[in-house]
Amino acid sequence: MPRIWNDCVEIFKDGDFVDDYNIGSTIFTAWQRYVNVICHEPNSNVWYDTKAKRCFGSEQDFYANPNDFSFFSQKENFTSNKLWGIDHVVAKFSNFLGSEMKITDDYILQNIEELQKFKDKTILIVGGGPSSKDVNWQDTEYDYVWSCTKFYLNKDLINAGVDLATIGGNVDLDDKDFNEFLSSHNTICGFECGVSPFKEPTAMADFKEKYPDKVFYYHPRYFSKLGSAARLLCLGSFLEAKQVNFVGFDGNPIGKKHAFEGEDKIHDEPWRDDRTNDLYRRQLVLLWEYLLQLDTKFQNLGEGHPDNQSTNISQLEFPLEK
Repeated sequence: MPRIWNDCVEIFKDGDFVDDYNIGSTIFTAWQRYVNVICHEPNSNVWYDTKAKRCFGSEQDFYANPNDFSFFSQKENFTSNKLWGIDHVVAKFSNFLGSEMKITDDYILQNIEELQKFKDKTILIVGGGPSSKDVNWQDTEYDYVWSCTKFYLNKDLINAGVDLATIGGNVDLDDKDFNEFLSSHNTICGFECGVSPFKEPTAMADFKEKYPDKVFYYHPRYFSKLGSAARLLCLGSFLEAKQVNFVGFDGNPIGKKHAFEGEDKIHDEPWRDDRTNDLYRRQLVLLWEYLLQLDTKFQNLGEGHPDNQSTNISQLEFPLEK
C-alpha cells in the first residue's frame, strides 16, 4: 500500500507507479502537469494531493517553480548552480565571515569549532508557532536549545537560554534586547544564506568581530516556505545530533498568537490563506520524506496540537514517546 501523509498519496516510487492505487484520469492529468513543470519524466518520488488535485515532488525545485518549491536545486547541481550555489555563498557571506567551509551536495556550512559540541546530543528546537505556548517543553530532556528569529523576546527562552539561533532578515543586529540575550546566554548565531533581505557586509563583519567564535553561516539545499525551524531540523541532522525534538513548528497557524513577539502579535500575514494551508501540507510531506532518510531521531512535541500540521506524519512514522 502507498504511504498517505497529510491527505497526500505517494503514487510513484523507485521509478514506477505504486501498486494497489488506482491511477484514474484525474490523477493522470495532474501527473502530466507535474511532468510539464519539471520538464522530464520523474526520477524521484511523486505524491498526489487528494484535496488540491495536484501532483508534486522534490524535483519541483526553485528552477522548475520558484513560487512552490522545497529545494533550491537537485543534488547534482547544488553547489554549481548560478543563483544559489557556492558562488552565492562566497559573494554574500564567506568573503566577510570566513572562508573555511564544509561543502556537500546537500549543504554548505561554515566550520566553526563551537558547532562540534552538538554531535551525538539531544537538541530541542523551539519555534514561534502556537504549540510552543501550549506544550510544557521546559520539562523535557535535552542537551541544547535551538531557536530562530525573534527568540530573544520569549520569556521562557530568556529563562531557559538558547545555545544556537538562526538570525532572520528582520532581526536588527544592533537591537539592545537581542545583544543582551546573546551576551547573557553565550548563544551561537547562524546566518542562513538563502534568507533575504541579506545583511550588509559591513554589518555582518562587525557582528562577527563582536562575537568572534559564535557566528557562522549555512546554506542547506532544502529551503521551502516552512520557515527557519524547518531548516534547523535539517541542520540538526547535518551536525549529527543523536535526537532532535521540536515544538512551535506547526505549519500555517492563521490568526493564532505568535510565541515570540508578545501578546499582540498574530500570525495574520496577508499571504496566509487556505491555499497556504495546502502548500504547507505538501511541503511538510516533502520535508519529512527528506529528513526521514537521514540518521537522526525526531520527536514532535507538538503532536496532537490542533495547529500542528506534522501530527499525521509523526504519528505514523515517528510517534511521540510518552
